[in-house]
Amino acid sequence: MKHLKLKFYLVLSALWLPLTTVQAACTLDQLTWLSGEWQASIGKSTVLERWQAVSADSFEGEGQTITADGKIKQQESLRLVQMQQQIFYLAKVAHNPLPVAFKLEECTAGRLKFVNMAHDFPKQLEYMLKPVESSAGSDAAQVQLQVNVSDGAGKGFSLLFLKKR
Repeated sequence: MKHLKLKFYLVLSALWLPLTTVQAACTLDQLTWLSGEWQASIGKSTVLERWQAVSADSFEGEGQTITADGKIKQQESLRLVQMQQQIFYLAKVAHNPLPVAFKLEECTAGRLKFVNMAHDFPKQLEYMLKPVESSAGSDAAQVQLQVNVSDGAGKGFSLLFLKKR
């Protein structure tokens, strides 16, 4: 009976493992929709996020919060790096001596979820591409990028970016 239970759990594990890893099987080539300059507003401040592919294995990015009078309030250096069939989001902010790495855990068309449960905050970064309904007479299709920054347990904030270029 114990032998039968062990076989059952091994078969169940073999079936479950591919289901848990298939979502993150992205390459950087599939993330080109993130490229460009994105802009959001928080009160009187503007938040900019820029991304560009620099090689087959990396994107460079930059995040800035700019006050109403044009001063940079906060700045971070960002990277997406592909290594050993995995993608990592690296963020270097002023208050951390080293970059913080988040692993891509979920990847679907227009949605990315990066996780680092060992980090204090945030623990999760979720990027979701959303269409914007065009106004009457406008032929230009715009897209929004919703970025959810959270602790993985429901606390956090969201930014809604419009693509500038």
